[in-house]
Amino acid sequence: MKRILSAVLSAALMLVSVPAFAFSSGSYKNGDVNIDGTVNLEDVTTIQLAIAKLKSFSDTERKLADFDLDGDVDMSDVTKIQRALAKLEDAPAETDSEAINISDNETDTDTAADTAGDTAVDTSSDETDTNGHNIVQPDTDTNTADGTDTENASLYPSVSRSVDIYFTNNKNWSKVYYYLFNAETGKTNAAWPGVEAEKSVTNSYCEKIFCMNVNTGKFDRVVFNDGASNQTVNIYLSRASSGFYISDSTNAKFQLVGTYAYSGADRGKLKEIEMDYPMGYKKKVWIWTPADYDANSAEKYKTVYMTDGQNIFNFENVAYGGWGVTNAAESLISNVGRGLIIVGIESTGSVRDTELTPNIGALRDGVGVYGNFENGKGKEFSDFVVETVIPYVRSNYNSSSAREDNIIAGSSSGGLEAFYIGMEHHDKFCAVGALSPAFILFGDTAWDNYLKGFDLKSDDMPKMYIYNGKIGLEDDLYPFAVDMNSRLIKGGYDSNKLKLVTEEKAEHNEAWWRIVFPEFLDWALCLPDN
Repeated sequence: MKRILSAVLSAALMLVSVPAFAFSSGSYKNGDVNIDGTVNLEDVTTIQLAIAKLKSFSDTERKLADFDLDGDVDMSDVTKIQRALAKLEDAPAETDSEAINISDNETDTDTAADTAGDTAVDTSSDETDTNGHNIVQPDTDTNTADGTDTENASLYPSVSRSVDIYFTNNKNWSKVYYYLFNAETGKTNAAWPGVEAEKSVTNSYCEKIFCMNVNTGKFDRVVFNDGASNQTVNIYLSRASSGFYISDSTNAKFQLVGTYAYSGADRGKLKEIEMDYPMGYKKKVWIWTPADYDANSAEKYKTVYMTDGQNIFNFENVAYGGWGVTNAAESLISNVGRGLIIVGIESTGSVRDTELTPNIGALRDGVGVYGNFENGKGKEFSDFVVETVIPYVRSNYNSSSAREDNIIAGSSSGGLEAFYIGMEHHDKFCAVGALSPAFILFGDTAWDNYLKGFDLKSDDMPKMYIYNGKIGLEDDLYPFAVDMNSRLIKGGYDSNKLKLVTEEKAEHNEAWWRIVFPEFLDWALCLPDN
């Protein structure tokens, strides 16, 4: 039945002369955002542009855009208008738009958080790449590649490594192939260019979205390509993977990708607060909870703490579009049925180098001239995370205090600091993500002396995910990432707790950390297989 609905709806969206409908007991028609007297595809497009933050709504337009009258303007309104236009669904009851009560300044009512000056941030529609291209999900659900209707999937959580992944063909390649391989074994699903993708639905931009089922235990990388001259970079696959699209505006041979959570229409909730930092100034902290967050559930939530919180969500002021960590989190929830909390701690501006550099010894010769690394205040940052941020999160959220449920991660200097925090507080974190870490800052003597202070053979040492690229600055950092992995092994660190990942084409930016983050998240959570 879903296949029939998908075909009908897609066809309806392609028609030029879709009959408009009108309903209202007032002067405006609900859904008629451009106020031309009818509700039609122009209104659908206008709402999508606003969701993608490419257009601003007036108060009246926002009220009219809330087609389903639930108080929010999101993809649900778009879908319901499209289904009504295709005569697959009735319009909502007639309502005078002036009577619709929507607040554009809704804030979280969490009592303890309000006292800290919290501001609610809407993350329900951050599906835009760095070039402003709106990537929308299909207008209807699709079947999984193995023929199983997702509507009839088990209601019980699953931790299977077989997941559905989606590729939005927003560059309109004539054909789409997916080449799967295993980074460790070299095993592939087929000779290049791989297998042609065939199962697809069409979104309202007339872009085909292809679906395929992948066993991420067998294949942990995918390259989408057109069988000719266009292909993506290596994309990391895990149970925290879902949707991908081309985010690269260049004609590079290896094109970067953006991510989205195919089933994550409801983006959960992101809260911004300010806390007093020990160095005498305020610091922002962002706390994300999933859409089905239950403050009173018996099972407490796993929590991921991350440095550079200003970059990990899809904030507009991030040059490479942010990490999009909520996409990975929501994909993980869709695939395995388990929620988590993500906490980002700000570290930006002139104080960043100092905050994220632990003072563990002499800097490597020449390093000091590149930033404020000398006599770094990494300990103060670490203390702030452990003594201020974590207690706040556990007091105000249903966050687990169990070591095995807490993770620390970061990139660049933030990756170095995450490593430091994880080592210093290995009793509090089960896993560390050191992505493109700045191990280069310290010389051999400093690292030797620092690591001597730990029993690296202890079972209490955290899992350590070290990642590095090989292009530009990444190539400079790479030898020191490899060296740290070797130091830990030589010191007796359990090799099963270490994962060193190298990506030849990767550069030093959020676009690449966004691609690798899903693999780290799945690996760090230690989810069992079924």
